[in-house]
Amino acid sequence: MARPLLGEILLENKEISKEQLDKAIEIQKKEGGLIGIILVTMGAITEQTLVKYLAIQAERVTSS
Repeated sequence: MARPLLGEILLENKEISKEQLDKAIEIQKKEGGLIGIILVTMGAITEQTLVKYLAIQAERVTSS
């Protein structure tokens, strides 16, 4: 099973908008880096939100 993408999890939970995710992906394609760090740098989410959803992502990986 495919690993759940952090951006999609954040979007599902209404932590970010589709526009914010698209912008972060655009930055990632140009400059590289991790989507979560890019979203924090953009001010779209806080570090606490990132940590929370990384834990949720990890949980989904281990339970699938």
